[in-house]
Amino acid sequence: MRTIAVSNYKGGVGKTTTAVNLATIYAGQGKRVLLIDLDPQASATDYFGLYDRASEEHRTSIELLYGNASVEDVAYETDTENLWVVPSTIELVDQNELLLREQRLKFALDDADADYDICLIDCSPVMKRLAFNAYLAAAGTGLIIIPVKLDSTVMRGTALTASATRQIADALRMPTPEFRILRTCVPGRMTNAEETGMAVLDSFFPGQQFETVIHASTKVAQGSWQWQPVATFEPGSRPARDYVDLAKEVEDALR
Repeated sequence: MRTIAVSNYKGGVGKTTTAVNLATIYAGQGKRVLLIDLDPQASATDYFGLYDRASEEHRTSIELLYGNASVEDVAYETDTENLWVVPSTIELVDQNELLLREQRLKFALDDADADYDICLIDCSPVMKRLAFNAYLAAAGTGLIIIPVKLDSTVMRGTALTASATRQIADALRMPTPEFRILRTCVPGRMTNAEETGMAVLDSFFPGQQFETVIHASTKVAQGSWQWQPVATFEPGSRPARDYVDLAKEVEDALR
């Protein structure tokens, strides 16, 4: 199983949208996909209508991380064939992170390695042990995707996320997870602001960006209002095609 964490400490950059669309695309290709929601906002969970059920049944990422539950114990089969989700709830924000072992998620995924082909992790936009768990799970044979918007805040979350991957790996003497930057919400016609953002990324992160970009479109927002990834809501749209291209580029990066 290959593990892909989607993370940025700056919110509103298309993190959940990227995780959900990639998971849906890979599942549609016949791969067995596990999507883990590590964000207390639980947007990825809502995409699949699992919030209330998971909360009532206590089958969430909380039990996976803090209760020593197995992936099998907490993963829900979705209406999308080949796709399972470990949901999140708002209670995740109240957990004592001092009790969370840095490699708990990695060990849980190691135990489930034969059950899935790809694991995608939607990370919380907070630099805490939740994110560190995801980074360590992706270390070695996985990948961290850092979605960014080309605006004046482009470097804030990007630099923090990239730095955190190195710090946690060094502290635990593990391989530094590979990361790639994904430009999202890219307009059809670039303004000076977007071009400046691209120049900043090219200067600080040469060779660490995806060639694929995700173009801005109202179709993404329209799909999200119905809790549908754009890949299924409007598969012929430009951002849906972008995500298909991204899925291929991610696979190539994992080889």
